[in-house]
Amino acid sequence: MKPLNYQKKIKHYIILVLLFITLSTSLSLSISIDEVIRKTQEANNKVSTIYSILEVYNRAGNNEEYFTYKFYYQKPDKIRLEVLEGKDKGTIMVYQTGKVRYKKGGLLSFIPLSLNVDDPLVVSIRKGQIPDLTFDYIIDLLLTNNPSGLKETVLLNYNCYVIEIGNSKDKLYNYSFQRIYIEKNSFLPVSLEQYEDIKGERTLVHRRVYKNLQINIKFDPQTFEI
Repeated sequence: MKPLNYQKKIKHYIILVLLFITLSTSLSLSISIDEVIRKTQEANNKVSTIYSILEVYNRAGNNEEYFTYKFYYQKPDKIRLEVLEGKDKGTIMVYQTGKVRYKKGGLLSFIPLSLNVDDPLVVSIRKGQIPDLTFDYIIDLLLTNNPSGLKETVLLNYNCYVIEIGNSKDKLYNYSFQRIYIEKNSFLPVSLEQYEDIKGERTLVHRRVYKNLQINIKFDPQTFEI
């Protein structure tokens, strides 16, 4: 059996190492949560167009859905989604001023429809609407909830600040935890994760990742036409 003093020294050493790691992490983040949010707002205000390959996961109850879109956004209110992977592959949706032009992929692609933004054909299984896929939705989460932590990570070659939010909500749901990934150079969101407590376990219910993100590029005038 080792001497008591030796055991105490080991415990003290472990505590010092943990404190050093914690202090080093804190010092490496020379920016506050409020400053990241402010710079994200400022960066978003300078955005006129967005293009991305947008990957989206949703869960509602026992149902799940995965989509990959070509995502085009032009301020103030034009959005085009092309379904690359997922249900109804090949479908095109164009949103503008509360209405959606919907062109189903496959054999019925020659019949475009005009739908309300809350029509079951164009909402997610979580009732999310097309405008909720913009950066404005994410920034609203940051401004209407209380972020609890700031970390750093690398996500798909993006060097990111990660803003963590505990108990929080949007217009439809309450969340037990959220993560928002902000790219360090542009200060724009590149990913969002939302969790609910289901049967006592933190469960992912929504995730989106903006891949190949391009900002302020010129779109063809026909982009938002069907």
